[in-house]
Amino acid sequence: MKRICIYVTYDKYNVVDHYIGYMLGELRTCCEYLAVVCNNDVKLINGSDILKQYADDIFYRENRGFDVGGFKDALCSILDKRKILGYDELVLVNDSMFGPFRPMKEIFKEMEERKADFWGAAIHGEGESDFLGKITEHVQTYFMVIRSDLLHCNQFWEYWEKMPYCKTFKDAIRQHEMRFTSYFSKLGYCYSALADTQINDSVHNFTQYVYLSYELIKKRYFPFLKRQQIAYNTLKKQTQENLRLAIDYIDKETDYNVNLIWDNLIRTFNIADLQRSFHLQYIIPSHIHCTLGVAGENRIAVIIFIAYRTSAEYVLEYLQRLPNQVVICIASEYDEYLKGYRQKGFMCRKIHWKQRMELLIEFCDMDYLCVLHDADMTSDLQPSYIGKSYFYNIWENMIKNEKHVAGIIEQFVSESRLGFLTPPQANFAGYFGDYGREWDENFIPVKRIAERLHLTCQMSEEIPPFQIADNFWIRGHILEKVKDFQKRDFPYLPYLWSFFAQDAGYYSGIVESAEYASMNEVNMQYYLNQIAYQIRMQFGDFKLFSDMKNNITLKALQSFCINYSKLYIYGAGEMAQKYKNYVPGLIAYVISDNQKKVDNIEGIPVIYLSQMKRSEDCGVVLCLNKRNQQQVIPLLKKYGVYNYFCLQ
Repeated sequence: MKRICIYVTYDKYNVVDHYIGYMLGELRTCCEYLAVVCNNDVKLINGSDILKQYADDIFYRENRGFDVGGFKDALCSILDKRKILGYDELVLVNDSMFGPFRPMKEIFKEMEERKADFWGAAIHGEGESDFLGKITEHVQTYFMVIRSDLLHCNQFWEYWEKMPYCKTFKDAIRQHEMRFTSYFSKLGYCYSALADTQINDSVHNFTQYVYLSYELIKKRYFPFLKRQQIAYNTLKKQTQENLRLAIDYIDKETDYNVNLIWDNLIRTFNIADLQRSFHLQYIIPSHIHCTLGVAGENRIAVIIFIAYRTSAEYVLEYLQRLPNQVVICIASEYDEYLKGYRQKGFMCRKIHWKQRMELLIEFCDMDYLCVLHDADMTSDLQPSYIGKSYFYNIWENMIKNEKHVAGIIEQFVSESRLGFLTPPQANFAGYFGDYGREWDENFIPVKRIAERLHLTCQMSEEIPPFQIADNFWIRGHILEKVKDFQKRDFPYLPYLWSFFAQDAGYYSGIVESAEYASMNEVNMQYYLNQIAYQIRMQFGDFKLFSDMKNNITLKALQSFCINYSKLYIYGAGEMAQKYKNYVPGLIAYVISDNQKKVDNIEGIPVIYLSQMKRSEDCGVVLCLNKRNQQQVIPLLKKYGVYNYFCLQ
């Protein structure tokens, strides 16, 4: 069986990772000719050697029409049609998945026994989607094999020649993925799939690789892990256990090197998305039998910054639980604060607060470094029990005792891609008010610092750091990049630690002792129940989290609108259409000057911001995402519009 394969790849940074090389190597075992189409109109910055190792030819094109456009151009213009027709089967694959987790030869051999004119990895059953509307049954097109009869028919080539260059991801699914199967099945061609997904088919069909990746890989013969699902938040429908179970299964039960997955995810995904999707929250059991001696010959240091004289009693209580092999350094701006520690024989350093970074860098040759701060445990500014609880929140989860520290080191050792751990966010007293502040208007300076330091990290204004931390465990060598950190930027450092780890090739997480986690879970459940109860009483009943948010939004929008007699919506997209019926007497949709626009949408005018008639009784509802809101708000203020409402 002679096969020709077209593999389409795209990376906005013009990089090819080694997971692609693994896939190409497996495809090479089954295909006589392999062409790689790069949807990048410039040559690769990194990874071209990976492609050259396996591909017979490499082609570069403008990223037009997504992967569908790449397949279209390869079939209709890049490759010679006569060359393609000289093969028995055509294999079309894109770079959206990791794997395969079983040999490709086995996959093709198994499918040779199936009667089909075309087949893929999985079939999506008929159903409905909020994103796409009605969905017809179809073979998913990220991996598809076209057999001889279909390959050599005129309709196949007409299909691709008439294929438009899709402008949106939704169009690509509608114009190709959902259409291909129905189009050719109506012409009498039959299809099949490798994975046995029918067991999950029902009137409520869904994209199974998003919600059941672990089950598909372990039980349903699905040999891939899709990349795009990792950024999805499925919490409104499930507990999100699948991704972690899937990657653990791949690591322990297959021959696939999971570092190929982590290399790509850590480079291309927001680290907060990874922390959430893989629930990178570590609970160190109290009954752990490991000690620091057993944990290996690791060089470990704990650096403590002291700002309060009265904290010594509590700090010493924890430090005395650690063995001598842990290097401990205590630093303060005030020499008298260090006196008691010196008397106990601890290494002490008097430093100015601007010298903290230099002190940390001195310890970058350590394997693992813990950075801690004390807390105000007096009653001068607040009841002392608040400061003591905050201190407990940090120190109990960072250096509870020798076994706990050994458990943390064991976690680092067993997970080679784990680089940074921090305690959970305090959620009591006034610290509860820190929840939901996200970037707290610090995104722009933090982004500038990351760019100046040339950090390879994914930073988004819409995705805040999963933790803003100045107490943490970190692999020592990650601190190398901090050498170029400027002292004036020190206040932004707590936002950056997980991005420093990402730049060095590591993911980050949260760590707790078992006892603290037990208590914290009860506390969080209490808060959740109280919040849900109050919202239900004041904003109406709900079942889904999304329903609850919608109830709050509509109530707030209503309260805003009743204050103004002239109402506009800024934006004219899907969000504007979703909320237009909740804006009474809508005068017009507003868009930024110089943007393309239509005259009206369903009879409602579309105008430029400069055309809007401004007055004190004028209100504007911003139907934009967070990023666009931040860009538009200064424009509104420039035009004297201060009465606006931001939809989330």
